[in-house]
Amino acid sequence: MKNTITNILHRSAVLLTAAIILTATLSTTVLTHEIDQTSRVIWPDLIPIPVGYEAEGIELGKGQDFFVGTVSWSGNLTNSGAIYKGNLLTGEGHVLVPPTGKPVAGLSYDARTDYLYAATGRSGGFSGPRWEQGIKVYTATSGRLLGEIIFGDDMAINDVLVTDTAVYCTDSVSTTLYKLPLEDDGKVFSSTVEKIEMTGFEMAEGYNANGLAGDFDGKELLIINIGTGVLYLVDTATGVATPVNIQGSATSFVNGDGLYMDGRTLYICENFSNFPLGRIAVVELSDDLTQGTFIKYIESDDFAIPTTIIGFGSCIYAINTHYLEFTAEGADTTLIQSEVVKVFK
Repeated sequence: MKNTITNILHRSAVLLTAAIILTATLSTTVLTHEIDQTSRVIWPDLIPIPVGYEAEGIELGKGQDFFVGTVSWSGNLTNSGAIYKGNLLTGEGHVLVPPTGKPVAGLSYDARTDYLYAATGRSGGFSGPRWEQGIKVYTATSGRLLGEIIFGDDMAINDVLVTDTAVYCTDSVSTTLYKLPLEDDGKVFSSTVEKIEMTGFEMAEGYNANGLAGDFDGKELLIINIGTGVLYLVDTATGVATPVNIQGSATSFVNGDGLYMDGRTLYICENFSNFPLGRIAVVELSDDLTQGTFIKYIESDDFAIPTTIIGFGSCIYAINTHYLEFTAEGADTTLIQSEVVKVFK
């Protein structure tokens, strides 16, 4: 009887083991199939934003989240000021901030506070009103407006960069760099804005100081002059702006707009270069940021006048403006769609 019971138990254990193995195999097969199906729709090359939204600024948030701000290339302010929040992994998103009628250019995100800073007021084109220029501060999770800080009128606040101790903004029609000091935890403790006059920053006709980049301490910032193509290293304590000595087949970057820095590799988005597409210049910088070597251009047939860029993993993401379409005579701007374009570093 003991042997019979033992044999029955043994056969039961064998059958149970086989069932477990079969179930695990089926589960693995199903899971692999699901992953394979999912992999076909994630990390898209093109991520559309809402039709009629005239985009300019792009910024990375938590994880794979990104934000896009809207201006008014066409002069139609209907959708201006909206901020779109999407996901690089899935391509899905939603309108975080509804249109306000006040254009939003550069964006910068602070993970310490979950604050999203938006440069506001600029018309978005190369002419138009420059009223109530400054920054708006939103909660990046809910889109709730926390406050607006006005710098003044008759300026063109363009890009914004949050650092460890302050938020900095460029004015594209002057040599003034604006600084909003922050508390140690990243909170804004005062609406008082400091002005840093950049000495050595040479102006050209039209727009000048544009994209901002730098280390998180904010002691030195890189600023591109979109008009002359000169890249400057700016000491934020003294305001001294020194041209970065670039070596290689390209030494200046006319149409340089948004900047993205990964370690000491700098990516410069040249909006109207390689017309009518645009391109991204790659420069390897020295440790002290005073020297650089041009490496290559990143080009794509999917570009349509990109302005600003972010980096994630092995990729660069650029926001297409479709500027030429939005500003074409007789264009129906409600039918034009901008998108985020993925290219490899």
